[in-house]
Amino acid sequence: MTTCLSPGGTTIYNNNQFSSQLMVATTQGLITLSEAESGEWHQSDSQLIEHHFCALLQTPEGRFIAGSHDAGIFVSDDGTDWRPANQGLSVTNVYSLAVTERNGKTLVYAGTEPANLFVSEDLGESWLHLEGLNTVSNADTWTFPAPPFLGHIKTIAIDPHNSERLYACIEQGGLYRSSDAGQSWTQLAEDLPNDLHRAVVSPVNPERLFIADGFFFNRSDDGGQTWFEMADLIPRIGYADQLVCHPNKPDHLVVVGGYATPEAWATGSARSAIYYTRDGGDSWQQADQGLPAEMMPSFEAGCLEACADQSRIFLGNTHGEVWLSSDEGISWNKIATGLPWVSKCFHADLIHGKLQLSEEDIQIPAELREKMTEMVDRNS
Repeated sequence: MTTCLSPGGTTIYNNNQFSSQLMVATTQGLITLSEAESGEWHQSDSQLIEHHFCALLQTPEGRFIAGSHDAGIFVSDDGTDWRPANQGLSVTNVYSLAVTERNGKTLVYAGTEPANLFVSEDLGESWLHLEGLNTVSNADTWTFPAPPFLGHIKTIAIDPHNSERLYACIEQGGLYRSSDAGQSWTQLAEDLPNDLHRAVVSPVNPERLFIADGFFFNRSDDGGQTWFEMADLIPRIGYADQLVCHPNKPDHLVVVGGYATPEAWATGSARSAIYYTRDGGDSWQQADQGLPAEMMPSFEAGCLEACADQSRIFLGNTHGEVWLSSDEGISWNKIATGLPWVSKCFHADLIHGKLQLSEEDIQIPAELREKMTEMVDRNS
């Protein structure tokens, strides 16, 4: 198997041995990195460089499925020969992909902008629209601050204990759960900011959930009925994004994010930080070994590959770098530079000064603007 690194694809792997290849979804195609016996990594392939990819995974059968911002979904059985696979996919701006096995069959889910959920039962050959998510009572309020002001399904999480229980993170719209494989949905975390980025379900306790959002970081120990705010435990992160959990050591997690929301990154730096926990989130430590004093890029993609009780964590960022930790987030090593940017939609453009957003360009309620100011002030 090949480990895949993307903003909206698979983030947790549990393998018998570490893979020697890492496929990265970038703003200019799919880049494959290969590991030499010496432990050094080098770029060994690039495909579909004319497309911006946001989601990537490999199914248990070995098929690669990639979601692009501009041309829908592509599939490949060898990672080299790719073809479009958009039958039944009525929206071709794909933000997220997730895969699960149910009753002996592999199912692949795709989330798009505008926010729609699709499922494939034939490894991506065709797609069926799951309309239930669009019928929730507040679906008409989903939006995104920047043009074209359309909400999207940023990530999809599937409960490792129950493949019919799905979580959809709507940016911006909230966290939603389905207990019937996507037919009907219930909103969770209604009293929290609705800029949902990522949900992680504990591999040993389905009632313990973690969510990374645009306004800090939360944990629930009762299936999402109540939430514990962990912002003060990770003080250098205001905009939590990447979040991974070791599947064989469920109290070991790593969270990554910028100091504030993306509008503040236009100065040229996200001032990103990395935190790790060994007690399920009761306490957190900031990682600094191997890292620069200020991390200017935004880490837009993260994944953890577990092998028994060991792991490797990969992070990709808006400066075309890939970083690796082999000790569950304590120390880091940059293994690739000079790649195309790893970024969903316009984040990389903001940091690189290629996009300027004024207050008139973004639609943010006054109360959230106040929270954004608070985030910047506490990290100044």
